[in-house]
Amino acid sequence: MFAKNSPRLIIIGVILLWAIYALFPTIRYETLSTEEKEVRRTEGTLEDLEKKIIHQGLDLKGGMHIVLEVDVPTLVDNLAINKNERFYDVLNTTTEKTVIVEQDFIDLFFQEANAQDVNLRRYFPDFGADAPSIKSSLEEEATDAIKRALEILQNRVDQFGVSEPTIQKQGNRRIIIELAGIDDPQRARDLLQSTALLEFVLLKNPEITQDIVTRIDKILRGKDEPEEVLAAEEDTVEKEQKTVQEEEVSLTDLFGEVEVEEDTSMKDTSGILIDQELFEEQPFSSLLRNLGGDLGVPERNVYAVRKILEMDDVSKLMFNDDGIIRWSHEKETWTTPEGEKESFYRLYYLEADPAVMGGVIKEARADIGATGSSSAGQPIVHLTMNSEGAKTWSRVTGANVDRRVAIVLDKKVHMAPVIRTKISDGRTQVEGFDNINEAKDIAIVLRAGALPAPVNIIEERTVGPSLGSDSIKMGTRAILIGLVLVLIFMLVYYRWSGSIADFALIWNIILVLSILAMLKATLTLPGIAGLILTIGMSVDANVIIFERIREELRKGKTVRAGIDSGYKRALTTIIDANVTTILAALVLMQFGTGPIKGFAIVLFWGVTISMFTAIFITRTIFNMITSRKALQTLSI
Repeated sequence: MFAKNSPRLIIIGVILLWAIYALFPTIRYETLSTEEKEVRRTEGTLEDLEKKIIHQGLDLKGGMHIVLEVDVPTLVDNLAINKNERFYDVLNTTTEKTVIVEQDFIDLFFQEANAQDVNLRRYFPDFGADAPSIKSSLEEEATDAIKRALEILQNRVDQFGVSEPTIQKQGNRRIIIELAGIDDPQRARDLLQSTALLEFVLLKNPEITQDIVTRIDKILRGKDEPEEVLAAEEDTVEKEQKTVQEEEVSLTDLFGEVEVEEDTSMKDTSGILIDQELFEEQPFSSLLRNLGGDLGVPERNVYAVRKILEMDDVSKLMFNDDGIIRWSHEKETWTTPEGEKESFYRLYYLEADPAVMGGVIKEARADIGATGSSSAGQPIVHLTMNSEGAKTWSRVTGANVDRRVAIVLDKKVHMAPVIRTKISDGRTQVEGFDNINEAKDIAIVLRAGALPAPVNIIEERTVGPSLGSDSIKMGTRAILIGLVLVLIFMLVYYRWSGSIADFALIWNIILVLSILAMLKATLTLPGIAGLILTIGMSVDANVIIFERIREELRKGKTVRAGIDSGYKRALTTIIDANVTTILAALVLMQFGTGPIKGFAIVLFWGVTISMFTAIFITRTIFNMITSRKALQTLSI
């Protein structure tokens, strides 16, 4: 009985061992308690186990569904040169129109430029000789930007450690990202939206910084016209320190009715803290604090300071001085002379042009500061520059010893250390992170590269773990109910032969799950639906075979001859029926996305494996049964 079927039995045995091997990590992972998982995570062994399990999709595990849109207006702004007020009039008007009219930004931009009689060749001299060629070039840049953003985001998410993320392009400007199992949505948002624009910028000398503050005070006092202030050479006078009595002043009293923009850095904008007498004399200086060489802005004064810095006269003042204002990336806390706690941000006056750009970064690695260093125990990021960057950095540090350099990431200053010596090896480090996760995320975006333009989240959905858990329970229940009903039906209708079909059905489910584990595929709720559908379809081949065998037995053939003839006659029908379904599943796998693709993967492998179990495994069992010469009847 076994000798004739030994090749078949060996094949079945090997496949069985492979299936157990493939499914064992998933079974082991699902049987671990939360405490055991945490212990393994601490030991660093959980990640290796997670790589081998059947991954659950967003709808089962919970997570985030995000739709990002590339900020084309900012891209156009970055590509332009020789920009002036007329350019920004066209750009801002077009941006406002795109909110109302759903039309391509670049089309509207050129329409608005024509309406205002603005020659765009002045701002895009390298993009073409006429408007059509410039427009075509900008459209190519926008298309290239979305492709680069797609690749960069893919690299970031891969390094973030999310299992089986979904990242795909939607239309011409949007990207859909699904991150299953995310337990820190804000960290994911920051990682995806960060442009990772790293700059090393020299600080202006303290005397120049004090001079610009004095000039802004004069502009606000209105004693001199802005043009006269720009031309005047101010003598820097060191003022005597004095104790002032602060009181709260309404923003409306200072600036009139203002519309406060949403900003996480300013939660209370109803008033500011200043000395009213000092404000009349020094309207800008009174909003600031002296922090030992740096300018500090109390948290409640942030909006007022920003409003002043955005004034046209103040912007022109800094533009003519070849300087730019940047804020610290996080707020700090200090104790006032009165013993009260006060939150503040630092304000830095920098050179307008960065000394080194982040594009020269070759490697970025997060770490904890070594014992004995100034950053001991603190999260840091080690940076290594390429040869070009190392050469530039060596020249900059050598020529500016004892000057401060600001390390600016996405237009916010992380730290501003003093250059103590020339750095010739292109190695440096960034400090000032809240925790090691932030340092790791910054290292990820620096390694993956800067986005060509900012991306904005225009849609976000979060699926909670509890909802995903409910989906798993309901899906599992549906599978078990469907499986039990099919097993009972086959046993009742086909008697003992039905048990052979039931055995093949269970094999089919095990092999499908093994394939998903080996391919590191993601099981989604539609995938569970495909598994349920597979249960019904996998016995379909057995039904066809059994009906053919019944017909042959009615004709008076022996059991062995009836089985041989039944399988032979049913084979063509089984192949025809299943191949068409497989082709449909392949099309869905190729062109479908998200849930549709998850359904197609399970359906494809379910139908393919059902042909193997129905034709090969059940036939092997029947061959073993019919090898007994005494068999005269078949329970079918």
